[in-house]
Amino acid sequence: MFGSKKTDEEKQAAKHLGRIRTAAAAAGVTVLGGAFHQAGQAPIPVDGSTVTIELGEVARKRITATRVALTGIFALWLKKDESKLYITVEHPDGVILYPVAAKKEPQARVFATLVNGHATGITTAAE
Repeated sequence: MFGSKKTDEEKQAAKHLGRIRTAAAAAGVTVLGGAFHQAGQAPIPVDGSTVTIELGEVARKRITATRVALTGIFALWLKKDESKLYITVEHPDGVILYPVAAKKEPQARVFATLVNGHATGITTAAE
């Protein structure tokens, strides 16, 4: 009546984005519209993104290409906080690094599974 009717695919995509948005909020990641946001950085689209998670203790032992891309040569001197969990969202348009409390690891893993599963064609049983 007041607009076009959504197709089943559009409804499923909106439902999946809603799940990602909810899981992201629980993990400490900001999703507005269809993009990841971090203060001072350009937004990254949810579609086509991949998520990796590193514990501070593991991440501290190596310097990732993502850290170098975000901080340049200063990555060599930056130390990661071992009480934190690092959620990295990568997309061809950019990279965003979210440091969150390590106690949010279960929520972060659910979030990563939703994003990566969708990006690789794996879907949840409820879809």
